[in-house]
Amino acid sequence: MSHTFIAGAGMVRFGKYPVDVTFEKLAAGAARSAMADAGAAVADIEAVYVGHVFGGPVAGQRVTAQLGLSGLPVSNHENYCASGATAIREAWVAITAGLYDIVLVIGAEKMTDRVSGGVMPDPTDLDAINGMVMAANHGMSARRYMYDHGATREQIAAVAVKNHAHSVHNPYAQYQRPISLREVLDARVIAEPLGLLDCSPISDGAAAVVLCSAKGLAALGHRSAPRIAGCALVSGSTVTSAASINAEDVSRRAAEQAWAITGIGPADVDVVEMHDCFTIAEIVRLEGLGVVPHGEGAKWTASGETSIGGKLPVNPSGGLLSRGHPVGATGVAQACELAWQLSDRAGDRQVEHAQVGLAYCKGGTVSGTDGGSVTVLLVHR
Repeated sequence: MSHTFIAGAGMVRFGKYPVDVTFEKLAAGAARSAMADAGAAVADIEAVYVGHVFGGPVAGQRVTAQLGLSGLPVSNHENYCASGATAIREAWVAITAGLYDIVLVIGAEKMTDRVSGGVMPDPTDLDAINGMVMAANHGMSARRYMYDHGATREQIAAVAVKNHAHSVHNPYAQYQRPISLREVLDARVIAEPLGLLDCSPISDGAAAVVLCSAKGLAALGHRSAPRIAGCALVSGSTVTSAASINAEDVSRRAAEQAWAITGIGPADVDVVEMHDCFTIAEIVRLEGLGVVPHGEGAKWTASGETSIGGKLPVNPSGGLLSRGHPVGATGVAQACELAWQLSDRAGDRQVEHAQVGLAYCKGGTVSGTDGGSVTVLLVHR
């Protein structure tokens, strides 16, 4: 079995782009940046993995044609918000198996000309057609969490304040200004008690990483690079009881798989890139993973424990709430952030002395289950 290293990482700034800035342009821009960072030429790349949701048929092949990589093995991966992370997992599996030494992974999405309003579940989803769309689900989650743990609306809103403060130092973030607690609380209501600033935006963007075996890393002239310790992938299981909306069994199972693959435990994690599609999601998923004590997530946020400089910095990139959430790109963007953090290249958002980083993605909903897909990526310095 071969180790897998992140030899290069690249992004384009997330945001809202005009129609002439296409999916292919965004993806190719991120890919070229990652290849330049790795020192990888076109001739070095052996395979390409692409995560996207709205990119259309053979989206990856359309991108590789622009990059001069036509003819290579190209695979496209759709796992909703976990699409990019799933592409990373499949590339990691291939390198670990010894199939390739140098591969390119791209996550990309052009949402602003494909999505109107909120991102909707599949029309056949029985929960969704009865009103249980994602915003409603997370609004109910917030209400239940406040009731169960005595958390306040202000503590949940503190997630948005924290993540926007972090994104000020991220040149790739969609939003790069701090916001106040009062702004979050006074924002237009989306799904009571959550308002506009509790929700991640519709975004365009792309991110890419060059992954290598030890042999590939040496071929590119690198002596070291952050190493992927492992990547777990699970799907939601059938719900057969009246479990709490915040039970997060799917997160627990993904974490247990990740700990078993890597030998790393929750106490070893120094920095987290969390799928904070809504403020409450960051809190309950941290608890589901076991990296924050059950019922303590809101308190940890409000007291600064999940800020840069705190006990467990979460979303130093700004997370989905302020870095943005072009769904297919998110998992790869998280991997870029961990690569930069674990090689001391994160600038003013650097988490000091970080040795182990965790990235979590949760993609989609399936009626009658506790989720679509969940990935947990662990990266070691």
